[in-house]
Amino acid sequence: HEAMSRSARRRAPATEAAPAPLDLDAWRAEHARAHAQGMQRGFVAATTLARRALGAPSDDPGLAKDPRDLELPPWNKGRYGTAIGRAVHATLQTVDIGTGRGVDDTAAAQAAAEGVEGHEATIAALVRSAIAGPSVRRAVECPHWREAYVAVMVDGITLEGYVDLLYRDDDGLVIVDYKTDTVGPDERATRAAKYRVQLGAYALAVAEATGERVVRATLVFCDPGGAAEIEFAGPELAAAMSEARSLARRERDDPSPVPGPAAAEL
Repeated sequence: HEAMSRSARRRAPATEAAPAPLDLDAWRAEHARAHAQGMQRGFVAATTLARRALGAPSDDPGLAKDPRDLELPPWNKGRYGTAIGRAVHATLQTVDIGTGRGVDDTAAAQAAAEGVEGHEATIAALVRSAIAGPSVRRAVECPHWREAYVAVMVDGITLEGYVDLLYRDDDGLVIVDYKTDTVGPDERATRAAKYRVQLGAYALAVAEATGERVVRATLVFCDPGGAAEIEFAGPELAAAMSEARSLARRERDDPSPVPGPAAAEL
């Protein structure tokens, strides 16, 4: 064994053949392919498509909350608009939407979490307005899911979003999206139009992920005086879904700027 070991040490290490040089044209083609793929966006949120449809920057805070207006009630002013909106959504995710049990305690906890102590009653009132509405009442009677995350590949890009409330009615799936915008009857339709692509994107993602038909998508505008609902269905919802698909393809090939912290969804 020792002799064999000495013999092995005396042998020169084998020299591997140098790889053939890359063909320059092939390298350029591969580089161009990799660069083009890297420039494409791999995923997009439903809210980003809504901003793109409006021609607004992805980090435009106006799409998360309205500009400060001293005539607005306190739940829709400046920082409070965002913080109270988040508190309302968080409360609706966890309380018993069938009975309303736990609303006050959960609203108080979320007010503290968002740094808006003193607005617990407003948060609770906004939550109660939503759960008293016809869409949530119907959802309670059906199989339903809250804060449902959905992500699905659509034409080479992953479309994702969080659906506030999803339920299966007799004729198909229904999407419910809560909004804490303060709107009067005259401007409700205009405000709803701002969200149609967002709802279309949710409906597209849910339909693609489940293989089931989404028959309605409803906006619930929370208000202490009573929630108002606007529904998208039939050809109107189909058109919103088609536009969302088209925008997703555009986002894949020509990405919007990455949203900043101010663009948090309400």
